[in-house]
This record gives sequence, C-alpha cells and structure tokens, in this order.
Amino acid sequence: GFIRARDFDNLLHIEELSVSLAFQGQGVGRRLVLTAIEHARREQMRAVTLTTFRDVPWNAPFYQRMGFVEVAPGEHEAHLLDALQKEIEHG
Repeated sequence: GFIRARDFDNLLHIEELSVSLAFQGQGVGRRLVLTAIEHARREQMRAVTLTTFRDVPWNAPFYQRMGFVEVAPGEHEAHLLDALQKEIEHG
C-alpha cells in the first residue's frame, strides 16, 4: 500500500491512499493513515484533510472511525475546494 500527502498552508492533505487487494482488510490502510496523522502532529500541523467518495460504502466509515469529520459547505479550506474541483473535472 501507499499514501500520498502534501502540505497546504500547514495542513496535511491526503491525496491518495491505496492498498493492494491482496492486503485489504488487514489494517494496512489504517496504519498508513495513522502514520500520516502522527507525522502531522510531530510537525505541529493544523489538521489532516482528505476528500473521498460519498457513494462508496466503505470510504466514509473507514475515515470516520479514525476521527475524520465531514466539513459543512462553506467551511472548506481553499485546497479542499481546489481538490474537489479537480476531481469533478476528472469525473
């Protein structure tokens, strides 16, 4: 598995998380995300953010179990709006 994250104005944004099908369900993705969160804490970043699909049944619950919350419309950081727009453009 791998995780790709970038710093946007002292926020760590997870751009992609991927785990090989053969290793899914074994905690690999969870460990990768928790490692990113710990990195953000060590670097004293303001938050860890990501975007995910609402219609994929396991995505939101996976992230919610790790403490992520849905941001209300109008409360998005600029980098999240940019990420969402790029995702829309790419279908």
